[in-house]
Amino acid sequence: MDLEKLANYHLWANDRAREIIRGLSEEEFTRDVVPPFGSVKRLCIHMVMAIEYNLLNRVHGEEVDPYEMDDELNAMPVDELMNRWREADIRLKDYALGYADHVAVFPNFLGEREMRVGHDDYFTQYLIHTAYHRAQVMSAIRALGREGVGTDYLFYLSHLASQPGRIT
Repeated sequence: MDLEKLANYHLWANDRAREIIRGLSEEEFTRDVVPPFGSVKRLCIHMVMAIEYNLLNRVHGEEVDPYEMDDELNAMPVDELMNRWREADIRLKDYALGYADHVAVFPNFLGEREMRVGHDDYFTQYLIHTAYHRAQVMSAIRALGREGVGTDYLFYLSHLASQPGRIT
């Protein structure tokens, strides 16, 4: 499996979502349309926090206050939050390409004690987690009366194939 290609897909798909989100009004961005998160903004904050918090805490061993992080992200206007989300995605790509032997420790969400999560599973978790929430964002965009965009992997492969001189 080509982790760099998957990481590039992740950036491409999220960039497509971010482009649509940037076009929302503040009222649309903060309207309660995405249970259980509420707004597109809160869902975006959740995605950024999941990546940033876990990279800082579980990969780099830094103490991070999630409530402070949430407050900081919640105070950001849409463009700044979209930039922060993209930066988090780039850090996740850097993780995918540079921490092959890393093992993270997480709580066992379905039981007691902790569990060890290897590099590939860690990257897969955030790739799938974000894809799930990106789909929720597209549903919310449609609920707001806007047109969403396709972010399936096959769309990415089509994008690559349409580039001059590229063969996938």
